[in-house]
Amino acid sequence: MIKHVLLFRFRSDVPAGTAEAVLAELETFPGRYPAMRGWACGPNISTRDTSMTHGFVVEFDSERDLLDYLNSSSHEEFVRLRWRPVIERQAIVSFSF
Repeated sequence: MIKHVLLFRFRSDVPAGTAEAVLAELETFPGRYPAMRGWACGPNISTRDTSMTHGFVVEFDSERDLLDYLNSSSHEEFVRLRWRPVIERQAIVSFSF
């Protein structure tokens, strides 16, 4: 199994409605990418580190499933057109467990 974790911060000038639309689109990913398992996404509630505003975690059965998702044309289009314009910072970790 592969766990894929993404922590991110929206740019401060992004309107709330735009951020909400991006988060709503993320919530559709498990239905669009059947290899995703255990999807969870939400705002950062930590009082120790507020450098990121949100995070998500998802599991894949194999590294191949993760790579198929990451390299899909629909994922690449989302990242290019919807994600990069509104995200200030991100950290991504993927690991076997």
